[in-house]
Amino acid sequence: MDAQFWTYFLVGITFTLYIGIAIWSRAKSTKEFYVAGGGIHPVLNGMATAADWMSAASFMQHLLFLWQE
Repeated sequence: MDAQFWTYFLVGITFTLYIGIAIWSRAKSTKEFYVAGGGIHPVLNGMATAADWMSAASFMQHLLFLWQE
């Protein structure tokens, strides 16, 4: 058993594990997508989503700015 076999074996096991976790933990209803089981007001939930999006956009903008220099 060489290194290539062990590499493919470990990658295959890892993918199988990740796919299993994804299937096991998927949301079964739209209510599960909201934080705190839907106990947060939709406006606050939207504001949190927008803040995450703007944070990611700002990070990518800084990377692009640094890359151009």
